[in-house]
Amino acid sequence: MSPKLRNFITTAPLLFMGISAFAGKEAPPPPGRTPLPGLIAPIDDHLPLLLIGGLLLGAYYMYKIKMKKASNPQ
Repeated sequence: MSPKLRNFITTAPLLFMGISAFAGKEAPPPPGRTPLPGLIAPIDDHLPLLLIGGLLLGAYYMYKIKMKKASNPQ
């Protein structure tokens, strides 16, 4: 049996069992605690700052890898 077929035979039943587990007929339980009005999550305030920081960090690592390859000729 090829590895692809073995993986398919293994994942197909697991996928169907997962779908049936989430397709139950019970209603979700009511929320236990309601959020306070007026409060927002910290990530909502500073999302542009996080995106810019991620871009800068990615550029730094790309520059670091480029310099490492340039200093190590093969």
